[in-house]
Amino acid sequence: MAGIDIFKKHSKKQEEDNYKALFREYFASMCLFAEHYLGDYEMARDAVHDVFCRLWESAVCFDGIENKKGYLYTIVRNHCLDLIKRRNVRDRYAQNNVLVEEEGETALEIEMLREEIYNLLDKAIAQLPARSGEIMRLKMQGCKNEEIAEKLNISLNTVNTLKTNAYKFLREMLQDKYLICCVLFFPDQV
Repeated sequence: MAGIDIFKKHSKKQEEDNYKALFREYFASMCLFAEHYLGDYEMARDAVHDVFCRLWESAVCFDGIENKKGYLYTIVRNHCLDLIKRRNVRDRYAQNNVLVEEEGETALEIEMLREEIYNLLDKAIAQLPARSGEIMRLKMQGCKNEEIAEKLNISLNTVNTLKTNAYKFLREMLQDKYLICCVLFFPDQV
């Protein structure tokens, strides 16, 4: 949203009135749209509310957008997909916890080892340059390169280059633990 050059100056009152009108016009339909993705109306309302709050906070002016409705649908859809990804990560984590309980001490030891490996990886990522670290953390969350480029407002080439350099650094830093880090946290790298 921040990279869009559609700003026009209005009075604060006019901006607020325009925003309220946009909210009233599209909020209900955006909630129904989000519900199709999220499967829960309350969660959909929260998601759409988040989108409108972000738009207000970032001071997006819709005067330069020809298809306001299409723009809003795209933003709401992307936000819903992000929420679904986070929910899937939480669900996988919860499933892993259930396995830990079912399999007793061996599973607990495996989870502890996984946590140790995560901590090693986290410390290594913290030593990367800031942008590379951001990319690797998003990668650990399951984001694809295109999503990372969009979220960080950088080119796909930059993402690929910084990610390649980061993997090289992590390989050198983690040495014999690098492969297990990739298996656990970067499966597309194996």
